[in-house]
Amino acid sequence: MGIFRNASTSAILAKMAHPLLSFVLILLILHIGQHVLIPFSFSCLLAILLAAPSRRLEKWGVSRGFAALICLLLAMILFSFVFYFISSSIVSFRNDFPLMVQNIQQAITDIQVWLHRHLNLSTEKAREFMNSSTSNVLPKTSVIVNAALSAVSGAFLTGVVVFLQTFLLLLYRSQIVKFFVSLFAEEFSSHIYKIMNRIRFVIHGYIIGLFIEMLAVAFAYCSALFIIGVKYAILLGVIGAILNLIPYLGIFVACLFTALITFSTNTPSAVLWSVVAILVIHLTDANILLPKIVGSKIKINAMTTIMGVIIGEAIWGIPGMFLAVPGLAILKVIFEDIPAFLPFAVLMDDDHHTIPTKKPVLQKLAKKVAAAKQRKKAP
Repeated sequence: MGIFRNASTSAILAKMAHPLLSFVLILLILHIGQHVLIPFSFSCLLAILLAAPSRRLEKWGVSRGFAALICLLLAMILFSFVFYFISSSIVSFRNDFPLMVQNIQQAITDIQVWLHRHLNLSTEKAREFMNSSTSNVLPKTSVIVNAALSAVSGAFLTGVVVFLQTFLLLLYRSQIVKFFVSLFAEEFSSHIYKIMNRIRFVIHGYIIGLFIEMLAVAFAYCSALFIIGVKYAILLGVIGAILNLIPYLGIFVACLFTALITFSTNTPSAVLWSVVAILVIHLTDANILLPKIVGSKIKINAMTTIMGVIIGEAIWGIPGMFLAVPGLAILKVIFEDIPAFLPFAVLMDDDHHTIPTKKPVLQKLAKKVAAAKQRKKAP
């Protein structure tokens, strides 16, 4: 006899036990093995992106290893250029950090004067309040700079591992496909090929579209911040475009980071206009550019995207936030080709063209008005 009064409840929970246990084990494996799986995931995405040019070079008579090496070297040159630009900008930012602290202290002094004039707050109390705020803000700002430098150095080492794994994935991609085909029964071979081709098509189109969109957003950010007169316009524009890759959450981090840096180097009006410019560009990108370039490749609704970003951050941190959308796209492709998981694909789909069960009220009224006109015209 089970612990529940209803026997069907015990049967349902017994059926759910194995899937829930498998889900928990998968999450546990992803969390424990993140130091190995995160670089491997980025390698898989880069290998999917470079598979098309590598295959084209092979058609021109270039050997597979040499074709993969050429594509990888071109990608490495681009990566090195971006890495050099970001690292040199961060070093320059760190050198100017004492001046930024001085500007922040001057702004705090101006706030003390304003509090004394408009709120009749004593100078001692205002100074005590602002000094406590300064001790809380400035160390955190320096920690952010040091963390950024350590993140850049860590990203360089991770990049070396990613490029090495990408080369091996491109070199042995035929063996990987044969492995997945031979892993399942022979009658599922066509489905395996279909799923892998669709994954390659979706991810390749998504990465290319995202890269084009990121370049456009970076150009818009840098131009707007440069016109406003922000000192680190190019650095903040590039960082904002990279953070824009994180759906729904990256824009808030970009606004906060831009406002903090601009406040320490520019006037308060420049802070306001820089945040407004970033928001306007982001809204334009999210409603016009992104749906046309990327939305046609991946159709995932906002609820699933936000949950995926939150789960990715909980498991893998910041890299998990960047990998959430491609991971969801791969899962959606797999779910669409497996009948048992088709409801999950429907739940993830971003299809708003559903047929309503009831006609809208305005449509009913319009039909009534049209029917009344017809009766008046009738003899």
